[in-house]
Amino acid sequence: MKKLFSLAAIMLLVCVAAMAQDKKGIAIEEFSYNSSIGTNWVEVLRNNIIAGITNTGRLNVTDAKTLSSLPTAKEERLVALSEYNVDVILNCHFNSLKTGKSSDGKYWTCTANYTITLTDVGGAVLATTPYENSWLVGDNSTDAINKCLEQATKDMKRFVDDNFKTEAVIKQLDQVDPKKGVKTAYISVGSNAGISAGQMFDVMEEIEIAGEKATNPIGDAKAEQVMSGTLTKVKITKGGDKVKAAFDAGHKIIFVTRAKKDWTGGFLK
Repeated sequence: MKKLFSLAAIMLLVCVAAMAQDKKGIAIEEFSYNSSIGTNWVEVLRNNIIAGITNTGRLNVTDAKTLSSLPTAKEERLVALSEYNVDVILNCHFNSLKTGKSSDGKYWTCTANYTITLTDVGGAVLATTPYENSWLVGDNSTDAINKCLEQATKDMKRFVDDNFKTEAVIKQLDQVDPKKGVKTAYISVGSNAGISAGQMFDVMEEIEIAGEKATNPIGDAKAEQVMSGTLTKVKITKGGDKVKAAFDAGHKIIFVTRAKKDWTGGFLK
């Protein structure tokens, strides 16, 4: 019985690993911070950032604080983290945390400033992103700080979309309008990569210029339904006619994850 259970457990681990293989691994290190900031607020920010990244479903998240055997020397630490299937490391410096009262004295306000740095396991810096969040209507200073730092969780959706692009190609067209072109299609990415309904994509056509391959933006798409680990039904929200023309021409069409945009064309968190 024990042997059967062990075999089942091994098979489950293999299946889980197979499902997760399309996701990159990210390790969250302990945060550095300005000495004027209380360590409890540093942990609140850190937990919110971890929650925000985890909520996207796009990355395999490792809390480096839970890995007690990690060496402290930088190069040895990077090697050790890579053995935990970590591809990138997130470091954050909590620069400032300020509270005060509104001009009418009715509410507490808070402004938090922090900077996230991504490095690969070789130590190369991939991205450095500053953030500043504010909250203007806290009932007290603690409430204002908590509400302010909660915004970091929302920031992480955009952070993941900006820094961890996932690409796919068309597997099959679905609905095609004679005039408007492609309305819906199936693309080669799904839950294995953490894609969920509502995920936005830039649609790119691969073209050749002077003997070199390049990409040309031709539309936008939105995930309607995740069908499997490697299949998603998308709605072409812009450029359906161009997608149809590129498809008919036999050109490669690439779908690249991106953040949502608001009605002005700016990116939402």
